[in-house]
Parts: sequence; structure tokens; C-alpha cells
Amino acid sequence: MYNKNRISNNFLKVFLYVLSLLTLLTILFLLPNDANGTEFDGKAKVKLDGKKINYDVSPVMKNKEILVPVKKTAKYFGVSVHYNKKSKTIKTTGNGIKTKLVIGDKTAYKNGKPVSLNEPPIVYKDQVLIPLPFIAEAYGYKFSWDNKNKTALLFSSKNKKLKYNTAYKKVPVLMYHILIKGRNDSISVDPARFKEHMEALKNAGYNTITVFDLLNYFEKGTNLPEKPILITFDDGYISNYTEAYPILKELAMKATIFIIASRIFEERTIIENEYEKFTWKQAREMSGTMTIQSHTWDSHRQVKSITGENRGMIASPLYLNGRPETQEEYEKRVLEDLVKSKNIIKEKMGYDSVSLAYPYGDYSADTIKLVEKAGYKMAFTTIEGLVTSEDNRFELKRITGNGAYSGKELVRTIESYQ
Repeated sequence: MYNKNRISNNFLKVFLYVLSLLTLLTILFLLPNDANGTEFDGKAKVKLDGKKINYDVSPVMKNKEILVPVKKTAKYFGVSVHYNKKSKTIKTTGNGIKTKLVIGDKTAYKNGKPVSLNEPPIVYKDQVLIPLPFIAEAYGYKFSWDNKNKTALLFSSKNKKLKYNTAYKKVPVLMYHILIKGRNDSISVDPARFKEHMEALKNAGYNTITVFDLLNYFEKGTNLPEKPILITFDDGYISNYTEAYPILKELAMKATIFIIASRIFEERTIIENEYEKFTWKQAREMSGTMTIQSHTWDSHRQVKSITGENRGMIASPLYLNGRPETQEEYEKRVLEDLVKSKNIIKEKMGYDSVSLAYPYGDYSADTIKLVEKAGYKMAFTTIEGLVTSEDNRFELKRITGNGAYSGKELVRTIESYQ
């Protein structure tokens, strides 16, 4: 009797063990694609032109294939991405290339042509991961795998020396105003000191770009030079023409001038109690070196707002004509000003004003909506820092080109933000 019970108990234990094992195997088999067969060691890395891409969710390995978050990868490649959660479809677009992938499907498409994948896209930790070799090669990047360091290496195929690439960049934007001999502060810079600044930037390897270059980088992933820098001037002073322009032209450098458009005339005009501005004729003469953009039509003043503060004229409703401005009146006034400035630049210069510099760096959420409604693509503040492709394009930072800095000090200041 005892032996029979013991045999029965042993049989029951074996049966339950086998049943548990079968249950576990069934669960593993039924796991969704975002977990089954995926290594979670977090050791896989990706480098683009020698620089590591920092992902919020680490790339994973699945059957010796590296899968990466599509959103961050697309940003580094300078392309757009759209994911339809209902159809599980991932589409990327940029540089004349279109791709389509589907979660769990081993067939992808490049410009409509099918491509076989070693592993399908998956969803992991609420992010869509796609095979890196496919997306990299689709957009012209050379892919190789460093097994020793568990690192995917991507290289810009257009320039193996890495002079240019569409990798994630931090772009310094310098802000100047007026050049006056013998004065060096946050607003005024002696011409000799300005030249020292420009020579120091050039010697440090910086390459000047235009606002159009920056916009194309944001929107199309167009290549920027190594160590790009955007030099800007606010207001449109005559010294931009007489002093800064010759220096920049000599050094083969470029800059952008944000003008108060109502203060620019075809012929020389002096306005009482204001520093002289250059003319439209002089602006056109500077083409190729200086790009003209907007600093509003006639809103470069601070006025008492309806909250009692002194604010820039485009930042909020104001007290005008002895009474508080309504929201509707404020929006109408600012929009008309911004459009008028944009239109006169197009008329006089022959190209669009895609960017605006906020007067006094003063703006609000309402200002941003109006600037965008007027057709501008970017706007610059006076907040110190660097510009990245992840920034709000209507809150772009700048660094003051302070005349108190030597050339070397300016470079150190810029690089302190890196």
C-alpha cells in the first residue's frame, strides 16, 4: 500500500513537472514579436560617422540582426517618419527616398520596390524598432558590424572623409548688433575686435552657414559643413555694410542681418535719435555675403502691456491709444506687421524671409502662432545656447558676440555649450 502511494505520488510530480514545462514552452512560443528571440543585454551600440547615437531605448539584437528605434534614427538621418498604429505601417521620407515597413513583416519597400529583411520590425518598450541595415542602406549610408565591440558602424557614403554628414549637430548662432570704433560690450563691437572674432572662428575650423542652410537641414536633412556656425546681426545698422561686410567678404564668410524693415529705404535716410541704417541698394550689394531677414516691419519698441509690464510690441496685447488692446486687435496688428516685413524683403531682395528675430528677445505662445501664420519657418530668441534639430524652430537660441571677449574667449564661450 505504501509503495503504491509512493509510486502514485512520484508519477503525479513527474506529470505536473512535464505539464509546467509544456505550459512555459507554450507561453514562450506565443510571445509577441517585441520579445520573442530578442536579446536584452543592451550592449549593442550605433555610431554614425564615428559619433555614438544616443537612444532613449537601446538597440536590440534579434538573430544577429540589430534593430533600432526608428524615430531617433530617422532624425539623425534627416528624414521624416510616420507610424500608423492601426495598420502597423512605418513610412519614412527624405532626400527623394521613400520606405515602407510593417510590424512583423519580413518584406519592406524602398521607392515601391520590395526588399527582403532578415528580421521584421518590432514594437519594444512602446517604441518601433526596425532593422538598421535596411534603413541605413536605403538612405545611402554604408553599414558594417564591429562584432568585438557590438557596434553598428554607419558612414556617410558621399564623403568617406566625413567632411560633411547629416548627423545630429549642435549649431552655434552668434548675435551681433552694431560695430562702433572704440566700444566693446554686449551690443557694440569695435570693428578690429569683430575681425579678431571672425579670424578666431575660422582658425578654430568653423564654417559659416545661412538661415536657408539651417532650414534645409531641419526640413530636408541637407548636409551641413563640419562645425557649422550662423552669424547674425540685429536691426540693420550702416556699420553692417561699412565695417562687417568687408571683413566677412575678405574672409569668405557669411552672415544674416535681421532688419527693422520700415527703417530701410532705397536712398540714405537719417531718422532722428536713431543710428543710421543701410539702404536697400546696399543690402543688394551685400548679396552673397549677407542674407536679409526680418526683425519686424515697425515693432521694435517696448510698450506698456495690459498687465502693466513693458513688453516688446509683438509679445502681447498692449495699451495703445489710451486703452487696452483686445486679443483680436493684437493678433491683427502683429500679423499685418509680420506679413508686411516679409513681403518687402521678398520685393526688394528677390528671396523669401524664412526667419525672424524677436525684438528684445520678447515673445509668447501667441507670438509664435502669429509668426508661423505669417509664413515664417524659424524664429530666433536672445536665450543663450546652441541650436539643435530637436529644438522648437520658433525658439532658437543664440550666443551674444560680446565685444568684451577676445577671439579665443569667444571660441571658448561657444565650446562651453557643446
